[in-house]
Amino acid sequence: MDSKYYVTWEEYLAEHPELEGKPQQAIAPKIEKYEDAMFTFIMDLLL
Repeated sequence: MDSKYYVTWEEYLAEHPELEGKPQQAIAPKIEKYEDAMFTFIMDLLL
């Protein structure tokens, strides 16, 4: 999916190399929560 706003954690990490070495266990759950919310929102719009 090409989106300006929706990215997976791996894509986000690739775009922001300054996060390398930061504790992923602290950052990843937040991004994944937004990822899940955005997916649910898009699915609700389609259904």
